[in-house]
Amino acid sequence: MCIIKIIKDGDISNNEIESLWKSNPHGGGIGLIDNNLNLRVPIRTHEYELFRDELQKLLKEQNFKTLVFHMRLRSKGSLDTVNVNPIYVNEKTVMFHNGTLSGFDNDFYSDSLMYVFNVLHSIKELDIENKNHIKQIKDSLLNNPSRLVFLQEGKAEPLIINNQNIGYWLKNSKQWSSK
Repeated sequence: MCIIKIIKDGDISNNEIESLWKSNPHGGGIGLIDNNLNLRVPIRTHEYELFRDELQKLLKEQNFKTLVFHMRLRSKGSLDTVNVNPIYVNEKTVMFHNGTLSGFDNDFYSDSLMYVFNVLHSIKELDIENKNHIKQIKDSLLNNPSRLVFLQEGKAEPLIINNQNIGYWLKNSKQWSSK
């Protein structure tokens, strides 16, 4: 199963990055909300060194309110980069997914991407602070044991949907891990 890490401050060692990648070797991506509240997706790749170097550069610069990275362990869909998170929900919102979503099977696209296509695209003008939108997302997951993290332009805080309370905060509540 994939890994999602949220970093609000601090760093992560190359050893930890390498260990996480070895357990989740099917691609990595980074999304962030910069200090001006712009959404940026600097990298989605299958190349470990590119991912590690970009992550370390961003952590060193600390030009973000919230940085999220995801490493994929393929369970559904192809190994194509299209399935590497984050996945754009719309031009101002991205989603990271950790878990398996039943009913979203496709040979090429991941269950995460199919969920965005079939469920999230139907939420008009998705707002990650809107209680009705959050309820729609939670209700759509049914009993799927998933963790979702959303970043949205203009919002410093991510939306974390932790369906089975598997994720946890660490390092003085400045970093969160999906497992």
